[in-house]
Amino acid sequence: MVDLNVKVLALEKLLDYTASGIGAVAGAMLAPWKARREAKAKLIESKAEADSLKLIADAQAEARHTLVETDETGRGLIEIGPDGIKQRIEFQERKRQANIASVVRDAAAELGDKEVPDREPDHDWTARFFNGVQDVSSEDMRKLWAKVLSGEVEEPGRTSLRTLDILKNLTKEDARNFRDICNFVIHDFVFYPDEFQTGHPNLSYSKMIFLQETGLVYHSSFLSNTIHFNKRDYSRRFMYQHWILKISSKDNQKKIEVPVDLLTGPGRELCRIVECTVRMDYLQIFAKFLQEKKCEISYAPIIERFPDGRVTHSVPFVSIEPDPEQLDGAAP
Repeated sequence: MVDLNVKVLALEKLLDYTASGIGAVAGAMLAPWKARREAKAKLIESKAEADSLKLIADAQAEARHTLVETDETGRGLIEIGPDGIKQRIEFQERKRQANIASVVRDAAAELGDKEVPDREPDHDWTARFFNGVQDVSSEDMRKLWAKVLSGEVEEPGRTSLRTLDILKNLTKEDARNFRDICNFVIHDFVFYPDEFQTGHPNLSYSKMIFLQETGLVYHSSFLSNTIHFNKRDYSRRFMYQHWILKISSKDNQKKIEVPVDLLTGPGRELCRIVECTVRMDYLQIFAKFLQEKKCEISYAPIIERFPDGRVTHSVPFVSIEPDPEQLDGAAP
């Protein structure tokens, strides 16, 4: 039985994941990054990176060669020539390996000197991941994939196969729209009253419908979230980025209804890795809505997060006062 408490260097576990996904070329792919850290250099030398990509391309070409069957004349049944077809294939393979190399190096930089659980990679997961990432040429999208990979190394099972399939089909515009929405996510919902449909571009009706088609958001004009208050102090707490939000009933209500849009399962998984900005103006409008429901909202910064999901936060909670102004900016 594997001891789940055993920790190993994250970089070594990343190597296991990469090897599982693409084979023996993983070591060559990580070599420039390891050399850079050992030398404490700021950049990978261009020659080292070129040599790495050449090793990868040569390894892939050799693998392809062993898979080509031959007929009685000894010629390949899959005709690679003339040079035009061969060059296009080689160019495509080099491009794919460069994409993979970029994502693996970014994931390595994310992990740094951390230690992670010594668990066997899920080979179905790694196969799906590297199959999806090989054709991602956008630098912004590759960074998103790198965060998914580093997150999986740190916490196996964090990102599902379904989420990988959705991520594979996201465009840069999809990802940008989703990042905008994540600034407003409280736990797994976005407070979404009717006036937001046309009142702010980041929360427009068309953007929500667009994101629903990606499988990241569930949008409905009739959707609401029932907030049930605990009977001890008639409050409920939610996670909002690096804050804990506390919604409290002023007259000991048991519950209230809040108009919301919800993140899907894949949406929740990806929202965890998106860098967000606290929107105090949004929280002030939420506070105005809650005031009309005879409730109030306050916040406390998170001090520490634990692997089991628990957090500690500062005290006391700070009240968020209602503001009738429209959404017009982010908190500093």
